[in-house]
Amino acid sequence: METVEKIRARTEALHALGLDHNASSDDIRSAWRDIAFHGHPDQAEGDSSGFTRAKDAYDFLRKEGLVGKGVGSGKPRRPKLRRRILTLETADINACRALLNNALPNRSDEVETPDSDLMCKSDHVPDAVGFFGRHLTFFVSTPVYEGANRVALPTSVLASSRQTETEVLNFQSNDSGGGEVVVPEAITARTFPGAKSVRIRFDADQHMRDDFSFAH
Repeated sequence: METVEKIRARTEALHALGLDHNASSDDIRSAWRDIAFHGHPDQAEGDSSGFTRAKDAYDFLRKEGLVGKGVGSGKPRRPKLRRRILTLETADINACRALLNNALPNRSDEVETPDSDLMCKSDHVPDAVGFFGRHLTFFVSTPVYEGANRVALPTSVLASSRQTETEVLNFQSNDSGGGEVVVPEAITARTFPGAKSVRIRFDADQHMRDDFSFAH
């Protein structure tokens, strides 16, 4: 199972126990004991489906090393991190383009214009995203332009939701060409739950992706 898939599975398992990603080993054990006592099918108000879901979640987290015997700190066992690049699906790219196009001034409905022609040169959409643990790097093939720029990002790449969620980020550039933009921590926490950092690399080619994949 890939790292990003493990993150999703762990998040879903914690949610099944009513916990978030900051839960400690003690929190997980306590939540399971509470569900096992009150939600057991033998109890008057027991929920068979909820009990089974919670038990599966607890068993998964225990196998992942998040519930260790005698672990006072509650810190999970860290998986070995590996770098991975995922090419974004057409649906994700189209959702980003649509969000940028919807933000443009109203145009005449008499002539249909392709989405690719509606976007300005200073509008950007990524075509791939790199994962290194909970650190994300979006790769955008277009260069930044001097002045105001906009980039639409799929913010649900770490979530289990099947529906793509996107958000437009605005930034100013003093130069044109390639470069890297680091998304501020406050925006990262709000739009990319579970991510530690988000970077955007512009004018990115295959060589830049290879450098990311094989970096130590």
